[in-house]
Amino acid sequence: MNKFTHSKLKTLAASLLLAGALQSGAQAEDSKAGQTPAPKATGPQTLVTINGQAVTDIEVLAFNALQGGQNKLDSQQAQVQLLNQLVNTTLLAQEAQKNGLDKLPQVAAALKMADIQVLAEAEVNTYFEKHPVTDAEIKAAYDKKFTPENLQEYKVRHILVKEEKEANDIIDALAKGEDFVELAKKHSLDSSKDAGGELGWVGRNQVVKPFGDAMSGLKKGEHSSKPVKTQFGWHVIDVEDIR
Repeated sequence: MNKFTHSKLKTLAASLLLAGALQSGAQAEDSKAGQTPAPKATGPQTLVTINGQAVTDIEVLAFNALQGGQNKLDSQQAQVQLLNQLVNTTLLAQEAQKNGLDKLPQVAAALKMADIQVLAEAEVNTYFEKHPVTDAEIKAAYDKKFTPENLQEYKVRHILVKEEKEANDIIDALAKGEDFVELAKKHSLDSSKDAGGELGWVGRNQVVKPFGDAMSGLKKGEHSSKPVKTQFGWHVIDVEDIR
């Protein structure tokens, strides 16, 4: 395995910073003091070679991007740390290939999915570069999604049962003055039963459509007068508050 001294890494990082490679990969600096900087480059510049494998300035940026761009790269020390990390990661990857780990089904699948994700993101970015979204389009999409109705939140409880008849019986019990919380604790199949069916504050788009439609049709202090059918069963819904 190749060995890299701290001074060599600092020189490479300084070259990155001086050349503006963090933004454009444009210019390389000679490592010897007093020499005239190299002319502006037009393509990826090799920063270091690891066991015959060249690592370019663009690959350093890509490596940082794959980690979420968490390294700010606004100082020489940050660049040295990133280059150190990339060198160590590359050495580990080379050793893994040497041991045939890239042929393992789960590793090969992960590599394939990583390629797919990077290519898909590149296609999306390229599309929006060619078809920029206007402010008017953004506003129209926002207005469509975030209507006053969709922005409302409901403090809601519910009782979930298996059969429609049981839901109707619960609605009849509520009409006779029985307590919703106690009925939920006694009858509900949902995990919220111990809390009296409480779901907290939810928006219409946070629940399945039939539930959301029924919930948004109720006023503060009302409960559903008819059972609400979803894929989970039959619900009786109580809206305690709206904001």
